[in-house]
Amino acid sequence: MSHSAPSAEALTGSEGTAKGSGPTNVPDEVAILEVVNKFLSCIKNKDRALMRSLVLPSGAATLIRRSKPVHLSLDAVVQRIPVESKTEMDEQIYNCKVHVDGDLGVAWTPYLFIEDGKLNHTGTNIFNMWKTESKGWIITGVADIAREVDERAFDAFGEADEWKKSRKSR
Repeated sequence: MSHSAPSAEALTGSEGTAKGSGPTNVPDEVAILEVVNKFLSCIKNKDRALMRSLVLPSGAATLIRRSKPVHLSLDAVVQRIPVESKTEMDEQIYNCKVHVDGDLGVAWTPYLFIEDGKLNHTGTNIFNMWKTESKGWIITGVADIAREVDERAFDAFGEADEWKKSRKSR
């Protein structure tokens, strides 16, 4: 089962521009996924400064944990990155869906959260996006649900059978 994050290179070409177009002609859907991937790379790289530059700090986040919502500002989300921790964290997205209407966008991104090389949990993020004059696309809101790693986590994506087979082969 392959769950690698869609890279901007795979979507756009090696220079981060749309295939066959100049650097200012990146399709909005690709540009949104580039911002989302950059945001998630900040978790792995423990880069609060870059993450902060990608969000509207007063924007909102709702994190669903154990069926309970946690509401935070996006600035508080940035502060949650454990920059001092030696734990390796990598949130990998796949099967993303992006919708755009003018300067408003949304990205639906199922994910796997890898901690110290092991699958820790799965879930889905919803990124609300706004295209600004000065910075291009920024994140104005996030909703995130996390599921413990078990068969139900993969039922949401229709992959429970594949997950069961991978568990037996370990």
